[in-house]
Amino acid sequence: MRYEMFYDLRHVTDDLIFIKWYKSASEHTRPQTDFIDDLRKRLKESPVPLYFISDLRDGRIVDVSILQKLGILAQHPNYGGGAAFSEDVLSSMFVGIFSKFANSEKGTGVFYKTMPEALAYLESLKPGLVTSVDWLAFLETVDGNK
Repeated sequence: MRYEMFYDLRHVTDDLIFIKWYKSASEHTRPQTDFIDDLRKRLKESPVPLYFISDLRDGRIVDVSILQKLGILAQHPNYGGGAAFSEDVLSSMFVGIFSKFANSEKGTGVFYKTMPEALAYLESLKPGLVTSVDWLAFLETVDGNK
């Protein structure tokens, strides 16, 4: 699901969701709230724990109250874990804020500069989670939908 080109959120596998932010939403725009609602619904309806990988190279959540809600979602029983990647310093800062709100092992140490590092972290949480995916082909589908 993409909201006015702010983000794309899609299942890679039954238990792995890829999130790509195309631009940062201001605190007065709706995409961040819709994003939280979508994640909450997916966690609630999932029969298995969900894992997330977030591409923050082009955009990110910037509203601290939304990061707080995201941190609370990280405490959901169906939240398996997540990782984010970007070389952007602001992304690192906002993921750090999320980690403080998450207040759990699943919410700390989740920011990486590259996608392979983030994938390796997810693989350490659940062996086999990311290794069966053709990431080049998958990323072409994501980038082709801009």
